[in-house]
Amino acid sequence: MEIPSISKESVDLVSTKFDTIIADVSERMNYLIQQTCQSAERHHEQCIAVADDATWEMDRLRTIIERCDEIELEFAKIKRIGEIVKEFKNRVAYLEKRA
Repeated sequence: MEIPSISKESVDLVSTKFDTIIADVSERMNYLIQQTCQSAERHHEQCIAVADDATWEMDRLRTIIERCDEIELEFAKIKRIGEIVKEFKNRVAYLEKRA
């Protein structure tokens, strides 16, 4: 079996087409890399914004909880004052009965 001879022009033509294909693939790959990086950056920025919002909401909830704790403490004070008043009324009633 005889190997067909290939002309230099054919090799040059194939080489040029191959170089063009490699350049096209490289260009497409660079475009996809750029698009991927941009998408990742946008996603990263969105994640940071969500995290910032969550942090703000947690701080707001902590403030609300602190205020609720303060109100609960005030109610406990009011309850204790009510108990003291009740004790005074009982003492007064006892003293009035004795008198």
